[in-house]
Amino acid sequence: MKRNIFHIGTWMLMSVGLMMVSCMDEYDAPDVSNGSVTKETSVGDVTISINNLKEKYASVFTQNNAFILIEDDEIIEGVIVANDKGGNFHQTLMLAEYNAEKDFVDPSNAIVLSVKNTCLYPYFPYGQMVRVNLNGLYVGCYSKLPKIGQPYYTSSNNLRLGPILFERCKSNIYLVGKPSDYISKIHPLELKDDSHELFQNKSYQNYKNSPMLVTVTGKFEYGNDVTILAPDEAKDAGQGVDRDFKIGNTTITVRTSTQNDVSFLKMPKAAVRLTGMMTYYDGWQLQLRSVDDMEIISE
Repeated sequence: MKRNIFHIGTWMLMSVGLMMVSCMDEYDAPDVSNGSVTKETSVGDVTISINNLKEKYASVFTQNNAFILIEDDEIIEGVIVANDKGGNFHQTLMLAEYNAEKDFVDPSNAIVLSVKNTCLYPYFPYGQMVRVNLNGLYVGCYSKLPKIGQPYYTSSNNLRLGPILFERCKSNIYLVGKPSDYISKIHPLELKDDSHELFQNKSYQNYKNSPMLVTVTGKFEYGNDVTILAPDEAKDAGQGVDRDFKIGNTTITVRTSTQNDVSFLKMPKAAVRLTGMMTYYDGWQLQLRSVDDMEIISE
Protein backbone atom coordinates (compact mmCIF):
# COMPACT_ATOMS: atom_id res chain seq x y z
CA MET A 1 0.00 0.00 0.00
CA LYS A 2 1.30 3.42 -0.89
CA ARG A 3 2.01 5.62 2.14
CA ASN A 4 2.56 9.33 2.38
CA ILE A 5 4.97 10.81 4.89
CA PHE A 6 3.59 14.03 6.32
CA HIS A 7 6.01 16.90 6.64
CA ILE A 8 5.31 20.10 8.51
CA GLY A 9 4.03 22.83 6.25
CA THR A 10 2.51 20.80 3.43
CA TRP A 11 -0.92 21.82 2.19
CA MET A 12 -2.27 18.34 2.78
CA LEU A 13 -1.28 18.46 6.43
CA MET A 14 -2.87 21.84 6.86
CA SER A 15 -6.26 20.49 5.88
CA VAL A 16 -5.82 17.32 7.94
CA GLY A 17 -4.65 19.31 10.95
CA LEU A 18 -7.65 21.62 10.87
CA MET A 19 -9.99 18.66 11.02
CA MET A 20 -8.00 17.15 13.88
CA VAL A 21 -8.15 20.34 15.93
CA SER A 22 -11.92 20.52 15.68
CA CYS A 23 -12.21 16.84 16.61
CA MET A 24 -10.01 17.27 19.67
CA ASP A 25 -12.40 19.79 21.14
CA GLU A 26 -15.48 17.70 20.44
CA TYR A 27 -14.32 14.32 21.70
CA ASP A 28 -12.17 14.83 24.79
CA ALA A 29 -14.07 12.22 26.81
CA PRO A 30 -15.11 8.76 25.62
CA ASP A 31 -18.21 6.90 26.70
CA VAL A 32 -17.25 5.40 30.07
CA SER A 33 -20.74 4.38 31.13
CA ASN A 34 -19.60 0.76 31.38
CA GLY A 35 -16.57 1.72 33.49
CA SER A 36 -13.88 1.18 30.87
CA VAL A 37 -12.03 3.72 28.72
CA THR A 38 -10.19 1.09 26.68
CA LYS A 39 -11.39 -1.67 24.37
CA GLU A 40 -12.84 -4.59 26.32
CA THR A 41 -12.03 -7.16 23.67
CA SER A 42 -8.64 -7.67 22.06
CA VAL A 43 -7.47 -5.29 19.35
CA GLY A 44 -5.80 -8.27 17.68
CA ASP A 45 -2.54 -10.17 17.94
CA VAL A 46 0.77 -8.32 18.08
CA THR A 47 2.15 -7.91 14.56
CA ILE A 48 5.27 -5.82 15.11
CA SER A 49 7.69 -4.98 17.93
CA ILE A 50 8.43 -1.42 19.01
CA ASN A 51 11.96 -1.76 17.68
CA ASN A 52 10.79 -3.07 14.31
CA LEU A 53 8.18 -0.32 14.10
CA LYS A 54 10.95 2.25 14.44
CA GLU A 55 12.99 0.51 11.78
CA LYS A 56 10.06 0.22 9.40
CA TYR A 57 9.38 3.96 9.58
CA ALA A 58 12.97 5.09 10.05
CA SER A 59 12.57 7.75 7.36
CA VAL A 60 10.02 9.45 9.62
CA PHE A 61 11.70 8.83 12.98
CA THR A 62 14.99 10.33 11.81
CA GLN A 63 13.40 13.76 11.36
CA ASN A 64 12.70 16.49 13.92
CA ASN A 65 8.99 16.84 13.24
CA ALA A 66 7.28 14.48 10.81
CA PHE A 67 4.65 11.78 10.96
CA ILE A 68 2.77 9.21 8.93
CA LEU A 69 -0.76 7.83 9.09
CA ILE A 70 -0.96 4.08 9.71
CA GLU A 71 -3.67 2.60 7.52
CA ASP A 72 -3.31 -1.10 8.36
CA ASP A 73 -3.65 -3.21 11.50
CA GLU A 74 -0.15 -2.79 12.88
CA ILE A 75 -0.31 -3.84 16.52
CA ILE A 76 2.35 -3.24 19.17
CA GLU A 77 2.55 -4.12 22.84
CA GLY A 78 4.40 -2.41 25.67
CA VAL A 79 4.53 -1.95 29.43
CA ILE A 80 3.88 1.48 30.92
CA VAL A 81 7.11 2.59 32.62
CA ALA A 82 6.21 6.29 32.90
CA ASN A 83 2.91 8.15 33.15
CA ASP A 84 1.55 11.44 34.47
CA LYS A 85 1.05 10.43 38.11
CA GLY A 86 3.98 12.50 39.36
CA GLY A 87 2.84 15.59 37.46
CA ASN A 88 6.02 16.01 35.41
CA PHE A 89 4.58 14.37 32.28
CA HIS A 90 1.64 15.75 30.34
CA GLN A 91 -0.58 13.53 28.17
CA THR A 92 2.30 11.05 28.05
CA LEU A 93 2.66 7.30 28.49
CA MET A 94 6.04 5.69 27.93
CA LEU A 95 5.73 2.14 26.62
CA ALA A 96 8.69 -0.26 26.88
CA GLU A 97 8.94 -3.59 25.08
CA TYR A 98 8.46 -6.74 27.14
CA ASN A 99 11.01 -9.42 26.22
CA ALA A 100 9.14 -12.66 26.85
CA GLU A 101 12.16 -14.85 26.14
CA LYS A 102 14.27 -13.16 28.83
CA ASP A 103 11.25 -12.20 30.97
CA PHE A 104 12.10 -8.54 31.45
CA VAL A 105 10.90 -5.14 30.32
CA ASP A 106 13.53 -3.64 28.00
CA PRO A 107 14.25 -0.07 29.20
CA SER A 108 16.12 0.79 26.00
CA ASN A 109 13.37 -0.25 23.58
CA ALA A 110 10.48 2.16 24.00
CA ILE A 111 8.14 4.70 22.44
CA VAL A 112 5.79 7.39 23.74
CA LEU A 113 2.03 7.06 23.41
CA SER A 114 0.48 10.51 23.74
CA VAL A 115 -3.18 10.67 24.85
CA LYS A 116 -5.32 13.79 25.20
CA ASN A 117 -6.37 13.76 28.86
CA THR A 118 -5.23 15.63 31.94
CA CYS A 119 -5.15 12.56 34.19
CA LEU A 120 -4.10 9.30 32.57
CA TYR A 121 -2.58 7.28 35.40
CA PRO A 122 -5.84 5.94 36.91
CA TYR A 123 -6.59 4.29 33.56
CA PHE A 124 -2.99 3.51 32.62
CA PRO A 125 -1.05 2.67 35.81
CA TYR A 126 2.66 1.99 36.06
CA GLY A 127 3.40 -1.60 35.06
CA GLN A 128 0.28 -2.09 32.95
CA MET A 129 0.78 -3.93 29.67
CA VAL A 130 -1.09 -2.27 26.81
CA ARG A 131 -1.70 -3.43 23.26
CA VAL A 132 -2.18 -0.70 20.66
CA ASN A 133 -3.67 -1.11 17.20
CA LEU A 134 -2.08 1.71 15.23
CA ASN A 135 -4.66 1.65 12.43
CA GLY A 136 -5.96 5.22 12.09
CA LEU A 137 -3.25 6.66 14.34
CA TYR A 138 0.00 8.42 13.42
CA VAL A 139 3.59 7.58 14.26
CA GLY A 140 6.48 9.98 13.99
CA CYS A 141 8.55 12.47 15.92
CA TYR A 142 7.88 15.59 17.91
CA SER A 143 11.15 17.44 18.57
CA LYS A 144 12.97 14.19 17.68
CA LEU A 145 10.97 12.15 20.23
CA PRO A 146 9.43 8.99 18.68
CA LYS A 147 5.77 8.85 19.55
CA ILE A 148 2.29 7.68 18.64
CA GLY A 149 -0.26 10.46 18.27
CA GLN A 150 -2.14 12.60 15.80
CA PRO A 151 -1.39 15.99 14.23
CA TYR A 152 -2.62 19.32 15.59
CA TYR A 153 -1.88 23.01 15.19
CA THR A 154 0.11 24.78 17.90
CA SER A 155 -0.68 28.31 19.07
CA SER A 156 2.07 29.45 16.70
CA ASN A 157 0.19 27.84 13.80
CA ASN A 158 2.76 25.06 13.41
CA LEU A 159 1.58 21.54 12.68
CA ARG A 160 2.99 19.00 15.13
CA LEU A 161 2.37 15.44 16.27
CA GLY A 162 0.21 15.75 19.37
CA PRO A 163 -1.92 13.38 21.48
CA ILE A 164 -4.52 10.98 20.18
CA LEU A 165 -8.11 11.66 21.16
CA PHE A 166 -9.10 10.05 24.45
CA GLU A 167 -11.98 8.56 22.46
CA ARG A 168 -9.44 6.48 20.55
CA CYS A 169 -8.58 4.49 23.67
CA LYS A 170 -11.95 2.78 23.36
CA SER A 171 -11.21 1.49 19.88
CA ASN A 172 -7.42 1.17 19.63
CA ILE A 173 -6.06 0.23 23.07
CA TYR A 174 -6.47 -3.00 25.03
CA LEU A 175 -5.16 -3.70 28.54
CA VAL A 176 -3.29 -7.00 28.93
CA GLY A 177 -3.09 -8.62 32.36
CA LYS A 178 -2.47 -6.61 35.53
CA PRO A 179 0.31 -4.16 36.53
CA SER A 180 1.47 -6.62 39.20
CA ASP A 181 2.37 -9.05 36.41
CA TYR A 182 5.13 -6.75 35.13
CA ILE A 183 6.20 -4.25 37.82
CA SER A 184 8.93 -6.54 39.17
CA LYS A 185 10.32 -6.92 35.65
CA ILE A 186 10.95 -3.17 35.15
CA HIS A 187 14.58 -2.17 35.75
CA PRO A 188 16.01 1.10 34.38
CA LEU A 189 19.25 1.00 32.42
CA GLU A 190 22.00 1.87 34.94
CA LEU A 191 24.42 4.58 33.76
CA LYS A 192 26.71 4.98 36.77
CA ASP A 193 29.35 7.03 34.95
CA ASP A 194 30.05 8.49 31.53
CA SER A 195 32.04 5.52 30.26
CA HIS A 196 28.91 4.05 28.69
CA GLU A 197 28.83 4.15 24.89
CA LEU A 198 25.71 6.32 25.01
CA PHE A 199 27.85 9.13 26.40
CA GLN A 200 31.06 8.37 24.54
CA ASN A 201 29.64 8.30 21.03
CA LYS A 202 27.24 11.03 19.92
CA SER A 203 25.97 8.85 17.08
CA TYR A 204 23.97 6.95 19.70
CA GLN A 205 21.74 9.99 20.05
CA ASN A 206 19.15 8.73 17.60
CA TYR A 207 15.58 7.45 17.36
CA LYS A 208 16.65 3.89 18.19
CA ASN A 209 17.78 4.96 21.66
CA SER A 210 14.98 7.37 22.46
CA PRO A 211 13.15 7.26 24.73
CA MET A 212 14.89 5.09 27.34
CA LEU A 213 14.22 4.47 31.01
CA VAL A 214 17.54 5.09 32.77
CA THR A 215 19.16 5.75 36.12
CA VAL A 216 22.13 8.13 36.13
CA THR A 217 24.55 9.06 38.91
CA GLY A 218 26.12 12.50 39.23
CA LYS A 219 25.71 16.03 40.54
CA PHE A 220 23.69 19.09 39.62
CA GLU A 221 25.62 22.16 38.53
CA TYR A 222 24.09 25.43 39.72
CA GLY A 223 24.81 28.70 41.46
CA ASN A 224 24.34 29.48 45.13
CA ASP A 225 21.11 31.38 44.43
CA VAL A 226 19.34 28.26 43.12
CA THR A 227 17.26 26.21 45.56
CA ILE A 228 14.62 24.11 43.80
CA LEU A 229 14.54 22.22 40.53
CA ALA A 230 12.01 24.24 38.54
CA PRO A 231 10.73 27.51 40.04
CA ASP A 232 7.92 29.08 38.05
CA GLU A 233 9.84 32.32 37.53
CA ALA A 234 12.60 30.41 35.69
CA LYS A 235 10.36 28.67 33.16
CA ASP A 236 10.93 29.01 29.43
CA ALA A 237 8.41 29.20 26.57
CA GLY A 238 7.82 25.47 26.94
CA GLN A 239 6.71 25.87 30.58
CA GLY A 240 9.78 24.05 31.82
CA VAL A 241 13.22 24.56 33.35
CA ASP A 242 16.52 22.99 32.24
CA ARG A 243 19.24 22.10 34.76
CA ASP A 244 22.76 20.88 34.03
CA PHE A 245 23.61 17.50 35.52
CA LYS A 246 27.21 16.29 35.51
CA ILE A 247 27.99 12.61 35.02
CA GLY A 248 31.76 12.32 35.18
CA ASN A 249 32.95 14.65 32.42
CA THR A 250 29.63 14.54 30.60
CA THR A 251 26.81 17.03 31.11
CA ILE A 252 23.19 16.19 30.37
CA THR A 253 20.05 18.29 30.81
CA VAL A 254 17.41 17.57 33.44
CA ARG A 255 14.15 18.92 32.06
CA THR A 256 11.32 19.66 34.52
CA SER A 257 7.86 21.15 34.06
CA THR A 258 6.85 23.80 36.59
CA GLN A 259 4.04 23.68 39.15
CA ASN A 260 4.21 19.99 40.04
CA ASP A 261 5.71 18.06 42.95
CA VAL A 262 8.94 17.29 41.08
CA SER A 263 9.52 20.98 40.32
CA PHE A 264 9.74 21.76 44.06
CA LEU A 265 12.47 19.23 44.80
CA LYS A 266 15.49 20.87 46.41
CA MET A 267 18.68 20.57 44.39
CA PRO A 268 21.37 19.04 46.60
CA LYS A 269 25.08 19.67 46.29
CA ALA A 270 25.56 15.99 47.02
CA ALA A 271 25.80 13.23 44.44
CA VAL A 272 22.42 11.81 43.49
CA ARG A 273 20.85 9.02 41.50
CA LEU A 274 18.17 10.18 39.09
CA THR A 275 15.73 7.91 37.28
CA GLY A 276 13.52 8.94 34.40
CA MET A 277 12.84 9.06 30.69
CA MET A 278 15.96 9.93 28.71
CA THR A 279 15.58 11.45 25.25
CA TYR A 280 17.75 13.67 23.09
CA TYR A 281 17.57 16.90 21.15
CA ASP A 282 20.80 18.88 21.05
CA GLY A 283 22.08 16.39 23.64
CA TRP A 284 20.76 13.92 26.17
CA GLN A 285 18.01 15.13 28.46
CA LEU A 286 16.29 13.44 31.39
CA GLN A 287 12.78 13.90 32.74
CA LEU A 288 11.96 12.56 36.21
CA ARG A 289 8.64 10.75 36.66
CA SER A 290 8.06 11.59 40.33
CA VAL A 291 9.74 12.85 43.50
CA ASP A 292 10.84 9.27 44.19
CA ASP A 293 13.16 9.44 41.17
CA MET A 294 15.79 11.49 43.04
CA GLU A 295 17.94 9.65 45.58
CA ILE A 296 20.76 11.37 47.51
CA ILE A 297 23.72 8.99 47.76
CA SER A 298 26.40 11.18 49.42
CA GLU A 299 26.62 14.36 51.46
